[in-house]
Amino acid sequence: MTVWQALVQELQRWPTPPTLWWRDDDAVAPTAALERLLLLTGEHAIPLQLAVIPAYSEATLAARLTDTEQVWILQHGWNHRGYAAAGERKRELGGPRPRDEILQQLSQGRELLARQYGPRALDILVPPWNRIDADLLPALPGLGYRRLSVLGPRPREPVGLQQINVHIDIIDWKRRCFAGEEAVVQRLTSHLEARRLGTADACEPTGLMTHHLDQDDDCWRFLAELATRLAGRVRWLEGPTLLDS
Repeated sequence: MTVWQALVQELQRWPTPPTLWWRDDDAVAPTAALERLLLLTGEHAIPLQLAVIPAYSEATLAARLTDTEQVWILQHGWNHRGYAAAGERKRELGGPRPRDEILQQLSQGRELLARQYGPRALDILVPPWNRIDADLLPALPGLGYRRLSVLGPRPREPVGLQQINVHIDIIDWKRRCFAGEEAVVQRLTSHLEARRLGTADACEPTGLMTHHLDQDDDCWRFLAELATRLAGRVRWLEGPTLLDS
C-alpha cells in the first residue's frame, strides 16, 4: 500500500470530512514565490493564512492582498530575530531579554498589522521558529490575542491561550529541501488517525505549514498534488473559523 492509499483509507474512516488549515510563514512583501502560492491555493479554493513579520511588513503586500479572497493575516512575532542564549535553540519570544520589551514589541506588531490589513488581521500569534517561553503565555490574552499557533498537537489544558497548531512541516530544515513525499504524507495520515482515535484533540484541525520563500521545486510539486488529492475529501478552514476551533 502506498502512502497516498493509506491516506485515502484513513479519510474514508471519517464519517464527515476532517478539518484542515494552511499556514504559510515569513511573508513580508509580494514576491514570485508568494504569487505561486496564491495561484495554487486560489485554483483549489483553499483558504490561506499568511504569518507576516510585522517589523518588515511592506505596504505593497497589503495592497497586493486587497482584492484577494480567502487570505488572512497572522502575526509572526515582531522581527524574527533570534535572542536565545548561547547553546539554546533559536527563538525570538524568550531567552534572556526583558519580558516587558518582548511584550511591548508584540503589542506594537499587533497594532501595525491591524492598521495595514484591517479585518484580515486575526488575533493569532505565530512565534518565530514555533517557540515561545512558557512564562510569556499568561500575558498573551491581555495583549488581545485569542489563539497561539506553534508546531505539534495542542495540549489538553492550555496555559494562557488555546492553541491552533500546525502539524505537518513539508521542509527538512537540516538539508533545507523537501522532506519527502512518504514522510510528509505519513505525518498527515498519522495526525488524522490520532484525532479520529482520540489520542490527539479531535477538535483541532490538522495544520499544514509551508514557507513559500524557502520551498524547492519538489515542495511545490508536492503541494499541487496534495491539493488535488484532498479535493472533496477534507474541509479547509479559513481565518475567523480558526478563532473558534
